[in-house]
Amino acid sequence: MEKLEKERLKQAVKEVWIRSLVCIPPDVLRALEEARAAESSPRAQKYLDILLENARCAKEKNCFICQDSGLPGFFLRCSLGFPYDGSLREAFDEALRELTAGEFPMRPMAVDPLTREDRCDNTGVNVPVLHIELEPGLDYMEITAVPKGAGSGFWGSLCFLPPSAGASGVKKFVVDTVLRAGSNPCPPLIVGVGIGGTMEETARLATVAASRPLDQPQPRSDLAALEQELKEALNLSGIGPMGAGGDTSVLAVHIACSAAHKPWLPVAVNINCWPGRRAVCRLYADGRIEHLE
Repeated sequence: MEKLEKERLKQAVKEVWIRSLVCIPPDVLRALEEARAAESSPRAQKYLDILLENARCAKEKNCFICQDSGLPGFFLRCSLGFPYDGSLREAFDEALRELTAGEFPMRPMAVDPLTREDRCDNTGVNVPVLHIELEPGLDYMEITAVPKGAGSGFWGSLCFLPPSAGASGVKKFVVDTVLRAGSNPCPPLIVGVGIGGTMEETARLATVAASRPLDQPQPRSDLAALEQELKEALNLSGIGPMGAGGDTSVLAVHIACSAAHKPWLPVAVNINCWPGRRAVCRLYADGRIEHLE
């Protein structure tokens, strides 16, 4: 089997990254349209109209949904035998550098956390962030782009609850986190909740949950019920679209779980702003790139 060239991988990365910044996912668009149809507040209706127009214009004009292109992050799925044996880090770094330098100019958003040194190319140590999962039998590499802007990123949270807190403690932590955020993350929000694992796993789970398509059901019935309960509770908060009040403060609450150590109950919340920015593509062994809606 021939090896894939780095330039082909870079092309896939560039295309999926641009789509994540320009095209609102269809499931999120449908959720916004449904929220607009159900919204009872005239003021909130107007704000939802503005958000829908923003999404339409961004796609038509191939421009950013939001001026904050965010810190670049990607989830990758492939088999161990996928025919690319070069450096993934090198390919992703080069793709972001070339886009920022002129192919699709973006604000440089990645800096050293302490010195604030800026390479001005949207790369840095361990950025783009790459989460890699090996899955036997795949004949493609699936690349999911998940930009994370500061407006919503500021308001994520993580805690270790005692096991006795149970589901009630999880619900309180999620609700408190979203109420503390208020209008700052540009609602209506998509709220990802990670439960279980270690500290880093809990945060990863919250990011995975926040990136789950809104029309993809939760397979566990108890978690599905908890998601619905949290969504209904948060929509009673009155925060509303862009903090203007109304019925629509969140579009969805999604939960992902891992097993937990007996002495603790870790919970993390990752908040996504209204566009729920993400895009997915598959790069096949023959070099074909397939973009998924």
